[in-house]
Amino acid sequence: MDYSSYQTADFLTDDSFVQYCYNDNKAAVAKWEAILAAQPSLSKNIGDARELCLLLGIKVSPAEKAVALNRLKAAINQAPEFEEPLYEKTIGIKKYFTGWLAIAATLLVMAGAFGVYQFNAPPSGAKLYSAATDVNYTTVGSTDFDHRKHIVLPDGTSVLLNGSSTLKIAKDYNASNRHVLLVGEAFFEVTKNKHKPFVVITGKTATTALGTSFKVQSYPGEAVASVMLSTGKVKVESTRPDQKVDDMLLIPGQQAVLTNGETAFKQSTFYAASLQNWIDRKLVFKSAGLDEISAKIKATYGITVTPVNKPADDVSFTGEFTNKNLTEVLYAISFTNHFTYKQEGSTVKLNF
Repeated sequence: MDYSSYQTADFLTDDSFVQYCYNDNKAAVAKWEAILAAQPSLSKNIGDARELCLLLGIKVSPAEKAVALNRLKAAINQAPEFEEPLYEKTIGIKKYFTGWLAIAATLLVMAGAFGVYQFNAPPSGAKLYSAATDVNYTTVGSTDFDHRKHIVLPDGTSVLLNGSSTLKIAKDYNASNRHVLLVGEAFFEVTKNKHKPFVVITGKTATTALGTSFKVQSYPGEAVASVMLSTGKVKVESTRPDQKVDDMLLIPGQQAVLTNGETAFKQSTFYAASLQNWIDRKLVFKSAGLDEISAKIKATYGITVTPVNKPADDVSFTGEFTNKNLTEVLYAISFTNHFTYKQEGSTVKLNF
């Protein structure tokens, strides 16, 4: 059979292909390995479809397969053509995400909403968090409020841990799983392993990836948690047992935000430069007012800015800082705006 006309939906609703992805059936594995050997041009399409299958834990029952295939094919036929990549990464990697993958991601989310797919492979977010908070995890990095740390995990995954953050890994990390527990904020560049998804677990979210780069923020005591995707594909789910939220699949340039009490992730896009600035610890202000200054300091250093006796006229500051500590930044801003500052724990008070 010629599989050159197969689209992502066709692969994911083919029983033998799903069995091949999970290595569940020797005959299915032999079949698809033979197809790859005979039609090497299919390597990329099969690899991408397999990655999505493993990432999402897709299990399609025979009764649902025909319905799923018809829905997915109809949606593909109606989807617009993308002539340009949806997102261009600026962190040293070429244009990454093309139209067909955006369609595939959209279709998978749509199919999940209709109950066509069952996400059975990974444990639920709540169960992941419950397991991650017991004695099976060990600390590999911790930072003070104004310090960062680069960590390389046993599988080669690189982590940039932000201030006031802690990272733990499972004691059997890279043996049976690649689960990490994050308190705070970090950027991950994940080593690809299709057989062992990489999972970042926090008190609010669990983010599952195969080989990609993304930032997770989830500080204790804060109402909002977020995941920003730079490259690859991730699935984001809630770890709160009291907060029933549908999972979300992200494509590069998108972020998922979850607020306490909300019943759904909010999805939005972001500028690649903003994530690159975070990685470089770069702050750029152009006639910035106090709200913008406070927000960027919070995003970069994990510190909350609290003004005392805030003046009627707003603060204004123009300047640029790269990899500077918080004291240097506050000194420059305070010098031109005539206030003093004092840090108290995770808060900085600005006294006007």
